[in-house]
Amino acid sequence: MSDQLDEQHAQVGLVLLRNYPGLGTEKVFDGVVPKQVPPLPPLPMPYVLVYTTVSWPRDGIGTALNGIQVAVTTTWNCHCVGETAESARGMAMFVRSALLNVRPVIVGRNCGPIKQMDEPNPPQRDETTGSPVMDAQATYGFISTPG
Repeated sequence: MSDQLDEQHAQVGLVLLRNYPGLGTEKVFDGVVPKQVPPLPPLPMPYVLVYTTVSWPRDGIGTALNGIQVAVTTTWNCHCVGETAESARGMAMFVRSALLNVRPVIVGRNCGPIKQMDEPNPPQRDETTGSPVMDAQATYGFISTPG
């Protein structure tokens, strides 16, 4: 039976994003953007597509003195998509405001604050959706250890 610890870590960022004013469940997607087939209305622009990774690093901070892997690193790769570069940057600002410096609470874990994990990418033109959009990408994450 699973302890659901990985999913608890993954959900932290998704819940923060979905509960942030101006985002909500209709603008934050977990790993896939739903296909909108007529007569459904088009997807609400702008939106955030989130790819989550939960890992248990094997060396350094991730390993206890007895050799057991105890730390969890969680990252959210956020693609902020809009019709223009300005709207993509606007979504990126919402994402930053929702995640940066928040200290998650997970029962039984000591969680560090959420940090920006890399330099964000400026909005890039993306035509893979069928109509041109702009995609600004940034990655946020945190580390937790047993509490």
